Amino acid sequence: MELIERKEYVDWLKSYKDKKIIKVVTGLRRVGKSTIFDLFINSLLQDGVESKQIVKVNFEELENEQLRNKTALYNYLVEKIPQDKTLYIFLDEIQRVEGFEEVVDSLFVKDNVDVYITGSNAKFLSSEIATILTGRYVEINVLPLSFKEYYEHFKGIGKDRRTLFTEYITYGAMPGMFMFDTGSNEQREYIDSVYKTILEKDVLKRNSAASKQLVEGILSYLVYNIGCLTSTKRITDYLNSNGTKVSYNTVDSYFDTLQDCFFVYKADRYDVVGKEHLKLINKYYVTDFGFKYYILNNKTVELPQILENLIFLELKRRRYKIATGKVAEKEVDFIIKDGETIKYVQVAVSVMDEEKLKQELRPFGEIKDNYPKYIITLDDYFVKDHGGVKTINAIDFLLGEEI
Repeated sequence: MELIERKEYVDWLKSYKDKKIIKVVTGLRRVGKSTIFDLFINSLLQDGVESKQIVKVNFEELENEQLRNKTALYNYLVEKIPQDKTLYIFLDEIQRVEGFEEVVDSLFVKDNVDVYITGSNAKFLSSEIATILTGRYVEINVLPLSFKEYYEHFKGIGKDRRTLFTEYITYGAMPGMFMFDTGSNEQREYIDSVYKTILEKDVLKRNSAASKQLVEGILSYLVYNIGCLTSTKRITDYLNSNGTKVSYNTVDSYFDTLQDCFFVYKADRYDVVGKEHLKLINKYYVTDFGFKYYILNNKTVELPQILENLIFLELKRRRYKIATGKVAEKEVDFIIKDGETIKYVQVAVSVMDEEKLKQELRPFGEIKDNYPKYIITLDDYFVKDHGGVKTINAIDFLLGEEI
């Protein structure tokens, strides 16, 4: 299969190449972390790095089982460090190694070593490693293909961008699915298998008491309520009202696990007027919409929810700090921080209807600062400026237009 270029992530790795800092690549299982390593390794070879200077170990592969022991792994790697050149070490799915943070920390202090690691579980950046590697690592979180990556790869097959956008939001963007024809049974079976693997290995296995039915109930609630304010209590009440007797603490534990394995992402809620973060109720977004059929059992997710989810993921790709906003009794879809600049964003499928436009503009009228404000819409025709509020076509934005 032809590798799909992940230029943004490869460029990020290049920017830290040979810097005395550990590069940590995180993300959902099968999201393409290993491929990003392969693409970066290819660029190293093209730039004159010798193959003997590169070591890549994937701990998911059975042939590397003996290297899941921290001492064996450390000895194996140290023996390969040259005296006069840099050794580039790539450790893939390193959370499989008990005590891996000690190995990484020991490699960090060696000369002539440049270390890159991946993991599928957010917990491997908390607790011990965060303590041991404080100030010594940088992290980038990998998401499924952006629409820009998808479009650049498929635009040569005679489909216009609206058609490609429809396929993108229908089938999702996990990289491995593009081994198969769009919409084919093989593609659906592949996504189904990825979903089941994540559920079994990254959710249920990490919580031995977890019930598959209960976890799928939580996922179903989250996906069906994308863009809605959500809390552990609301999910617990929903499950209990539907006959699944479960405690708040149990739901909270499973909910944390779904976030830890990057299946869903949380957007914190911020009170624009009160200037404070609201902790109990937030919004959650799913990492890839290709899973929706297996989670919802044929229930539908509305286009406004899908679009809001896509815009959230794109803002996250651009490494903005993202929150959802409360403005008096109104809501702003996203408050993003870009350096020292704050920007406010509303997302709407269409603002052609005058009442809908007024609805999207109302929260902005309550905001007294002068930071930029935007409406992102799927409309092809619109007024570009409404009293300082700029309007952007969503596909233009997903293809790279800045805000």
